[in-house]
Amino acid sequence: MFKSRYIFAIAIVLLIASGISAQESTSNQNDASSIGTRIPANSKVYIHPMDGFETYVTAALQKKKIPLLIVANREQADFEIKGSVEKQKAGWAKTIFVSPLPSIDSTMQIVNIKTGIVAYSISSTKSNARRGRKGSAEHLAKNLARKMQADGDMSRN
Repeated sequence: MFKSRYIFAIAIVLLIASGISAQESTSNQNDASSIGTRIPANSKVYIHPMDGFETYVTAALQKKKIPLLIVANREQADFEIKGSVEKQKAGWAKTIFVSPLPSIDSTMQIVNIKTGIVAYSISSTKSNARRGRKGSAEHLAKNLARKMQADGDMSRN
């Protein structure tokens, strides 16, 4: 009888200890993953060439006052912005029945250069792109600002 109580007590202690250890490792993993995807304010960012779309992305980041430092050399950067944009002219049916405006599909991916972790990725589809590439780049920048605010890295003005 005494042995079974002793074994039962040891089993409970081991279960409690393993539960505490599992919670600590899970919280450490969550902290590490959130740190890996954070884009701190005033980080240096290199914008990879995207067939002219990089100029719109640069202008949008500055217009939306996103606190990132844009650098010309990739070696100086903490993060790299890659992406693409595709413009499709309106077909005859869309021109007649909906709108003659083109549609624009754009993507943006921000990669931490040192770790290779994708810190943020977004795509945007504008079916009636009145402002074209400019509007698409501003939409991507606005969503980046929201992400940085949610992370708590961007000061609120």
